[in-house]
Parts: sequence; C-alpha cells; structure tokens
Amino acid sequence: MKRIIVTREKKLASALMPYWVIPGSKQAFMQQFGLDGDLCEHDAFGQPIYRIDAAILDANGARIKNGEQIMLDLNDNIYSVFASTQSASLSNEVLLQGGQLVGGIETYYLKMTSKGGFRTVSYPWFE
Repeated sequence: MKRIIVTREKKLASALMPYWVIPGSKQAFMQQFGLDGDLCEHDAFGQPIYRIDAAILDANGARIKNGEQIMLDLNDNIYSVFASTQSASLSNEVLLQGGQLVGGIETYYLKMTSKGGFRTVSYPWFE
C-alpha cells in the first residue's frame, strides 16, 4: 500500500475553487475523457469553459479545498498522481517512487499550489 498526504497551499488565487487529487496516469485519464491539452479554454470574461463533469472527478479522485490537507491510501499498482480543477485544467503528474516508510507504508508528502490566473485559467501544480 502507498499513502499520499497532500497539502494545498492557501492562496487567494482560486481560493473558492476545489481541486481534485486523482491517482493514476494523467495520460490515460485524458484519453478516457477526451481531454486535449492540460488547460481548459476561457471565455471573454476570463471564466473557464468546463470540459468535464464534477461527478467524474468525484468518482476518480478526492476533493481538496484551499489550505486543506488530505490523506489517500492507494494500491501498490498506482505509480503516479495529478490534480484537476472542476473545469479539467490539469496539473503536472508526480511519480510515486521512493517514498518514506512510515509504519510499514510507503508514504509521500506532496505540496500543491495554484498557478495561472492572468492570461490563463488557474490550475493546480505540485511543487
């Protein structure tokens, strides 16, 4: 078993927008749901144009709010994790290799922040 502990940095950018932490391959997720590119488009007012339903994100990942910390236990066959906004703007993908052994569980501590917001929509990013 693997465990990830994700801390979302508290930021004004996207403060009210939940993100989803999604275990598994980002490429496979994009192919499964027909996503082209990492970021969604935005309208003339700078608002994101949604390209996925929140129910799909809930079924495939875990919500994380601004300033929140979550813990997820994953199967050993999960080798990466990424994050998404409700509009399906996607983060970088983090490979889960070489975590610390804590109580016999391979554990990863991940810090998430928000990027974008000026010329692009806001999106999550693992540091």
